[in-house]
Amino acid sequence: MDASQVLWEKWHEQVKGLFPTLHGHQQKVLALIVAGMVMSGCAVLQRVAEDIQQQGWSEAKMSSIERRLERFVANEQVEVNEMWEAFLGEVLPYWKGQKLMFVLDCTPYNAQFTSVYVGLLVHSRVLPVAWVVMPQQEKWEERQWDIVARLLERVSAFFPETRCTLVTDRGLTGVPLVRL
Repeated sequence: MDASQVLWEKWHEQVKGLFPTLHGHQQKVLALIVAGMVMSGCAVLQRVAEDIQQQGWSEAKMSSIERRLERFVANEQVEVNEMWEAFLGEVLPYWKGQKLMFVLDCTPYNAQFTSVYVGLLVHSRVLPVAWVVMPQQEKWEERQWDIVARLLERVSAFFPETRCTLVTDRGLTGVPLVRL
């Protein structure tokens, strides 16, 4: 058995353990999407499906794999926020009690939207923990500091007694942030 197949089987088992309330087919498709994104290096479902087929993780044709992934992504019964909270509940306890550094940043994407996020700095990588996507060219319905407060509350729920450092760029600094 090659390393790719071992990786797939181990990851599929981990996804089953992380999300026991998901139906078995949903667990498998979620595992396929994540592993396919990692292997392809992108989130374009066609490329993800191509890599899944090339890795031999599914016997289906590439077009069938892509449709399966599209159905999963479009499934309104899949509660993304609940799944993310469950995932964080399994992963973040590893860092309890450690000196943590978080990054708060806004990242624009073209003229379409801005991602406001809080991420955990691990070595030289930022692992996203909480985020919200806001319009880039329109007035936000919610104030920036209200959004930041909500994101920080989501993160702090996982680290109630841990001291953390928050790093941000100058556009997000000031008294309102210190108060939060």
